[in-house]
Amino acid sequence: MKRFIPVFMSLFAIYSSTIMAAEMTTLDSHVIESQQKPSSSLMSHATVLKSSSNGQSYDYSLPVLQQAYYHGIDSIGGTVHLQQGLWAGEPYQPGGNVMPQVMLLNDLIAVGPLTSNNAPMAVVLLNYSPGGSGQYLYIAVMAYQHNKLVNIATHYVGDRVRIKGLVIKNHQIIVDVIQAGKHDPACCPGDVARHIWILEQHKLVEIPSHQPIVRLTPAILANTKWQLESWRYGDPVTNSSKITLRYINGHFVGMVDCNNYTITIKPLLPPGSIKVLGQHAAVTTRTCNDPLAPHRQKRYLEQLTNVTQFTYFAGKLALTYQVNHHSGMMIFSMLKKQP
Repeated sequence: MKRFIPVFMSLFAIYSSTIMAAEMTTLDSHVIESQQKPSSSLMSHATVLKSSSNGQSYDYSLPVLQQAYYHGIDSIGGTVHLQQGLWAGEPYQPGGNVMPQVMLLNDLIAVGPLTSNNAPMAVVLLNYSPGGSGQYLYIAVMAYQHNKLVNIATHYVGDRVRIKGLVIKNHQIIVDVIQAGKHDPACCPGDVARHIWILEQHKLVEIPSHQPIVRLTPAILANTKWQLESWRYGDPVTNSSKITLRYINGHFVGMVDCNNYTITIKPLLPPGSIKVLGQHAAVTTRTCNDPLAPHRQKRYLEQLTNVTQFTYFAGKLALTYQVNHHSGMMIFSMLKKQP
């Protein structure tokens, strides 16, 4: 177990590095946690139990999936047994810190039927890091066979892709990603694409998606309402506050506690880059009941008016900002699609 303490920190740094590259502060281990909002076929972190006519039970809770066995990851060859969602192989050099590592992405787990018998299955995402710059994403299907949880299929998704969404619908696995376009460097993907898989004889088969690939622009944020989850890495928003964001016709709009705001934004190149026009911000001036509301409003608007980039990560929205020469990233969870 002692070995997994430094490995855990190493893996988490890998897991979060895609959206946290702008963070310039020290990461503290006590703030490592998952914060998932259940929706659609996404499961919450509570236990998921279902029974069929033959009395079979299905437990796809996060703790169970974090302790499961997985296979089908290229270069590893065999089976890996996660412990608290983590696995680390032997160092490439005796006593070294570089080793193959696998991590379960906690924030996106879908549960639903993938076959004609309609038995529920779980679909999870695994990040495989062989030790270099590559971060290889895999999708894995988990099912119960003879009352035992089994990884029945695993498939490679891509290198350094960012996940916009994961659902099971009509017996299909639908994964929306931000991936590198034809001229994008691997570090900075700009294509918004959809991948669809079906399960056939314990194999994942990708089928064509008729949704066109588009570039990452603010328009992709339309019709979705978001709630602020973290001011920056390791600094969660208190449960009592209500800070929301929507994108409507070139503007960010929302609420900070009891006040409404609107602010103009402009898309820039490269994909995901934006300019927030602070001089075009408007905020109502209601007096909120919470005495800390003015402080939250000031902080939020300061960070929002200094946002330079947005992206998705594990189904969440990440806005990169720079204030007083310090970079950070606000994380938003999806609330709902707007009609």
